[in-house]
Amino acid sequence: PEERKRSASEAEHAASRCAAELQAMAEAKAETEEEKGPMGLPKFESDSSVGRVLASVVKDRADLGFTKTNAGQIEEMMKKHNIRTLDEVEAMSQRKWEELDEAGLVAGTETLFKNILYGGFFPEYATEIASRGRALDFDSRLERNLITDPFYTPDALGEPLPSSPHACSVSMPEWKHIVGYEEGDTNVWDALALGYPRFVVHPYIAKLFRACEREFAKFGESCFAFPSKKIASRACDYIKHKNGPSTPLRIEQYRNTGIYAVVFPSGARHAVLKFWQHFGFVVSSRWAEAVLREHCSDDPDAEFPQVNTCDVRNHTLPPAFLETIERSEVLNSSSSIASKKLSCHNEAKHIIKHRLADASGGAPHAHAEDVYLYPSGMAAISSGYLAAQSVFPGCKSVQLGFPYLDVYKIQTVWGPGAHFISDLDPDWLKQIQQLASEDQLSSVVMEYPGNPLLQVPDLKALSSLLREKGVPLIIDDTIGSSVNFNLLEHCDVVVTSLTKWFNGTGDVMAGSMTLNRDSAFYDRFKKFTESEYECMMYAEDAIALEMNSRTYVERMAKVNTTTKPLVEYLRQSPHVGQVWYPDSVTDPQIVRKGHSGLFSFVLKDTEKSAEFYKNLKICKGPSLGTNFTLACPYTLLAHYDELDWAEGLGISRHLIRVSVGQEEPEDLIERFDNAFKSIHT
Repeated sequence: PEERKRSASEAEHAASRCAAELQAMAEAKAETEEEKGPMGLPKFESDSSVGRVLASVVKDRADLGFTKTNAGQIEEMMKKHNIRTLDEVEAMSQRKWEELDEAGLVAGTETLFKNILYGGFFPEYATEIASRGRALDFDSRLERNLITDPFYTPDALGEPLPSSPHACSVSMPEWKHIVGYEEGDTNVWDALALGYPRFVVHPYIAKLFRACEREFAKFGESCFAFPSKKIASRACDYIKHKNGPSTPLRIEQYRNTGIYAVVFPSGARHAVLKFWQHFGFVVSSRWAEAVLREHCSDDPDAEFPQVNTCDVRNHTLPPAFLETIERSEVLNSSSSIASKKLSCHNEAKHIIKHRLADASGGAPHAHAEDVYLYPSGMAAISSGYLAAQSVFPGCKSVQLGFPYLDVYKIQTVWGPGAHFISDLDPDWLKQIQQLASEDQLSSVVMEYPGNPLLQVPDLKALSSLLREKGVPLIIDDTIGSSVNFNLLEHCDVVVTSLTKWFNGTGDVMAGSMTLNRDSAFYDRFKKFTESEYECMMYAEDAIALEMNSRTYVERMAKVNTTTKPLVEYLRQSPHVGQVWYPDSVTDPQIVRKGHSGLFSFVLKDTEKSAEFYKNLKICKGPSLGTNFTLACPYTLLAHYDELDWAEGLGISRHLIRVSVGQEEPEDLIERFDNAFKSIHT
C-alpha cells in the first residue's frame, strides 16, 4: 500500500510537471505568435484583412515571386503610415505612394502592391480590383443631361453613365481607354467609379462582400453574396465543377436579409467571378446599399452619396389598389398613374409583367402570368436555357449567330456543349436541319437581330424547321425590343435584358423571360420554371423599373425615328466603309414598329477609327438602350482576346457600335459630321 501511494504521488507530480511544461510551451508559442503573424509574417493585426490577404498571397501566389520578405516590408510600411485595412489602402494619397516608391519598400510601385493585395494580377482579378476604385461622389453631377451634354472628353474617363450611383455603364471616351481596360492598365481602372455590374463588381456590392467576410470568413477565405440560398447553392455547384468536388464551401445568410454569402477559399475567386458574370444572378447595387445602411451604418466603410432614391421600407398602398384602377389606365403611360410613384414593389412587378406581355403582342401567345422577372438579362437567359435542358438533359444546343460571350459560356462551360453556326453562312439552315436529324438538340439559342452585325436570318423558315424537328427556339430580343419585333409567336421562349431599352435610364439591372403559351413545350417549361423560380428582383429596383418603363413605347418610337436618317447619312458618307442595320427585314408578321436603335459601322480608313471615336461628341462606353446615345468599339470591348477569331467571322476589330437615344436626328448627324471633319482637316 505504501508503494502504491508513493507511485500515485509521483504520477501526480509528473502530471503536474507535464501540465506546467505544456503551459510554458503554449505561452512561449503564443508570445512567438504575438511577435509574428500568420506564416511567420511580422505581426500586424490578427483580424486584419490585409494580414489575411498577405499570408494567403505568400502561400497561394508564390508564382508571382512574392515572398515573406515582401510581405514584411509592406506590413512595416503600413504600420508606419497607420494603415490597417484595405479600405485605408484605397484612401492613400499619391504623395504617400511616391514616398513609398522612393523608399524602395514597394517594388513595382503602386500597381504591383495593389495587384498583390487584391489577390493577383490583371486581368484575372480585374473585377475585384476595379470595384475598389475612386469614391462615388455624385453631388456635382446629378443634374447633368447626357442627351444635350454628354461625357466625351478625355477627362470624362470613369464617369458613371448615367450620373447615378446605380449606373450600368461607365465613360471610356477614347479608343486607348478600351484597350487599357482590357489590358488592365491601372491608369484606366483606377479612374473607374464603377462599370457594367456583371463585369465590374459595384462599389456598394464590394463593400457588402467585405461585410460578409468580416462576419463569416476565416483565414484564407473570401465571400461573395447572392440573392437567394438556392442561387448560392448553384454557385457552389459551379465552383466545385471548376475547382474540384472537394473544394470546401459554406453558405451563410447575412443577418436575415435574404442575402446569402458563399464562403470559399480565396484561391477559388476566379471561378466565383465567372459564375457571377455568366449566370447573372447578382445582388443589385440598390439592395447592397440598403443592407449596408441598415446593418453597417457604424462602419466607416459604409459611406454613401446623398441621392434621391425610392424608399421601399414602408410599402403602403390601399389593399384594393389594383382593383380601383382600370387595367388599361395602369398600363397607359399617359394616364394619371404615370405621375404617381408606386411605393409597393409587388404592384410594380405586376404592372411590369403586364407591360411586357402587352408589348410582346398579348394573347394568345403572351400572358402576364408567363412573364418571369430576374435580376439581370443573363439570369433570364440562363433560366431559359436550363428550362430547355430540363426537357432534353445532356443534349447539345445550337448557338446561331455570332455569340454573346456569356450566353455561349453557359452552353459550353456549364452545359453539355453547343454547335456554333454562323448565320452569315448561306447554308446555316441546312446545317441546323442536319444536326437536328442526327441527334436531339436541347435548343437553338439566338439574338434577333444579332449583335453586332444586326443580322436577321429567316425566322419563319427556322421556326418551321424546329417545330417539325421538336427543338425549342430561345430568342434574345434585347437588341430589337418587343415593341419593334414580333418574335414570341415564332419561338418558344423570349428573353430580354430589361436593363436596356425597357428601362432606358441605364441605372437598373433586370431581365425577363416570357413563355409562349402556344408552344409545344409550354407545359414542361412552365412546370420546370415554377419549381425553380424565385423573384429575386429587389423591391426598389422594381419600383424604379416600373417608373422608367412607363414611356417604353413612346421612347422606342422616338429611337426608330431618329436612327433611320442617321443610318442613311452614314451609308452615304464617303468616310464610311460599311453600315450594319437590320432594316432588310420588312415582313409585317415580324416587324411591328421599326428596326430599333442599334447599328454598327466601320470607316474606310480604319487607321483613323481611334481619332474619329475620340472626336465624336456622344457618350462612349459599354451597354446599349440608354436614353442618351452611346457608342463603343464593340469587338475590342467584347472579344479583345479573340480578335483574329472575330475577324474570321466577318467582325472587324475596328467596328464601332452605336445605340441611339432620345436626341434629334439632325443633332446626331451634325455631331457625326463634325467628327468626320476633324479627321480630314
